[in-house]
Amino acid sequence: MNTGSQTPLLAMRGIVKSFGGAQALRGVDFDLESGEIHALLGENGAGKSTLMNVLSGVIAPDQGEIRIDGAAVRFTDPRAAQAAGVATIFQELDLVPSLDVTANLFLGRELTRAGVLDGGAMRRAARARLDEIGFDVDVDQPVGELSVGRRQIVAIAKALTYASRILVMDEPTAALTAAEVQRLFHVMREIARRGVGIVYISHRLEEVPRVADRVTVLRDGRIAGTAPPTAPQSDLVALLVGRPLTELYPRRSGAFGRRVLNLERAAWRPRRPRAGWRAPREVSLDVRAGEVVGLAGLMGAGRTELLSVLYGAGGPGAWSGRVEVEERPARLTSIPEARRAGVAFVSDDRRGAGLMLRDSVERNLVASVLRRVSPFFLMSQVRQARLARQAIKAFDVRPPRPELAVGALSGGNQQKVALAKEVLGEPRLLLLDEPTRGVDVGAKGEIYARIRELAAQGVGILVASSEMPELIGLCDRIIVLRGGRTVAEFPAGAAEDDILAVAESSQDDSDE
Repeated sequence: MNTGSQTPLLAMRGIVKSFGGAQALRGVDFDLESGEIHALLGENGAGKSTLMNVLSGVIAPDQGEIRIDGAAVRFTDPRAAQAAGVATIFQELDLVPSLDVTANLFLGRELTRAGVLDGGAMRRAARARLDEIGFDVDVDQPVGELSVGRRQIVAIAKALTYASRILVMDEPTAALTAAEVQRLFHVMREIARRGVGIVYISHRLEEVPRVADRVTVLRDGRIAGTAPPTAPQSDLVALLVGRPLTELYPRRSGAFGRRVLNLERAAWRPRRPRAGWRAPREVSLDVRAGEVVGLAGLMGAGRTELLSVLYGAGGPGAWSGRVEVEERPARLTSIPEARRAGVAFVSDDRRGAGLMLRDSVERNLVASVLRRVSPFFLMSQVRQARLARQAIKAFDVRPPRPELAVGALSGGNQQKVALAKEVLGEPRLLLLDEPTRGVDVGAKGEIYARIRELAAQGVGILVASSEMPELIGLCDRIIVLRGGRTVAEFPAGAAEDDILAVAESSQDDSDE
């Protein structure tokens, strides 16, 4: 990091931005040195993304100025920012699902030969870009078929082609496993050594000391403070939320009932193979009423796929082995079957699969319990409004306005709606895939508390997460998957290094 320069690589001064009557930024000053990794923290709605959207040319500030290497700049659109060497990896990935990896990497900058697209050259260059950051992704596969984590890798590779001066990374590790995160941090340090300044936005406080050179915290559109990356996590939390957050993870109860899920050598055989999709092929685990069981594993271990097929969302296929829900054999070959068995599922992609963004909070909440609000096929507005108000209060959805479009809420509050929607169906087994992905620390604490409350009410919960501290702090047991198989089990509070050692060493196992 170049700390001797009197002129920072980036200087943003007095940035103000309002949307209607809501003021998102209230005179923010932010700077970045050449070769620095500067962590920008804040709860959802604090103004982080708005500030970076100003830098990236997505929106124009109402007031304030931006200087790069001391020269004043004003970007009218993202292309102008990219031309100046500013690249952004957005939290909501700017990829085209129907196009393959290669086409996404070269979108708008296609390689041609004699006026014709040079597909071979682009594929070779795409493989080279991915090799450079140490990730193995099939460049011919449509992005829409990739997991959320692998889409994130493609977005990272795409952004690196533009970042000659400044790289903004908005939640780049949200869908990556611990090993993938470590590899990404190595890439970030290599980029910084070339003199590129990196703005790193994350809700994962434990990552900050591992990669950042400096920390700035935003709260309510203002700078709440700056700190060294080695500052105690409690100090950062106090800056983030404006108050101490003493216990992020609620206390475990230890009181479990009968088994709500039992899998013994369970395997799912899809009728048609799906590229990049790891079907469960030898899974043995159980979840008891009142218990929170975690699923750990590296990317491609099959965590998301296991939850999907348990919810009947794996497409045409059939189970083998023992599959029991509430100690009874269960088919779980379709979503209606799974819901009738008392299974509910919160997807890792709330915006793409979990919520109807243009519909109101109220409509989203009652979508899974239409029979309760539609007796005799007639919609009861009174019942619908009552259930929505109860769910909004129980999950502390903010603002508490059921008529708002759910897409207008912050990421944390969208996640609360996605969880509340499934809980309204009164499930006996709740499947959670990355339940706090892209969620700030305050909302995380609230979601963890609600998960524990549900467990105390007798719900069995199976949760997959790429955040190892989350699994260790929240779960009663942790099951490690590899290649669609269970390979180990750990008790509550197990050491992160022990779990990762098993997950990583099991990579040597045959994948036949």
